[in-house]
Amino acid sequence: MKSKKKLQKIEWKQSLFKSLIYRSITLILGTLTAYIITGSLAIATGTALLTEFVQSLFYFSYEITWSNVSRRKIENKIIEKIKLREINLKLDFSSIKELAYQLSQIDTFIPKLYISLKRIFINMLENEELEEIHDDIEKYKDYFEAVHSSRKMFFPKKKA
Repeated sequence: MKSKKKLQKIEWKQSLFKSLIYRSITLILGTLTAYIITGSLAIATGTALLTEFVQSLFYFSYEITWSNVSRRKIENKIIEKIKLREINLKLDFSSIKELAYQLSQIDTFIPKLYISLKRIFINMLENEELEEIHDDIEKYKDYFEAVHSSRKMFFPKKKA
């Protein structure tokens, strides 16, 4: 969020800077043109200053509006590309069984990790779509619990 505000602040400053440079150039040219037409330096300067002041307000508004519109268009295109991108993730029973096996091999003294892994096993067992490999997952869960059964003082006994 901070970077977005910073970007808007930079855009605002850039727009103001561009506007001031452009208005300085047009002020000089406007004064010169008005002097050639009127022959009076005072009238030419006043006319050019008034015209440039009004035009600078309009130009500044125009620049801010269009820079925001173009930035939003770019942001929307990026967001759409991210939404359209698909990830082809293939999970089959053998990869899930392999994952369960690898999780059962983790040997830890960290209670939070133990509880998290135990919850993963429980969630796998509760998943009806994995009914076909339920016995294998149960076997890996039992092994995991057996490895950690001697660490009762480290791990809570309550069901995860």
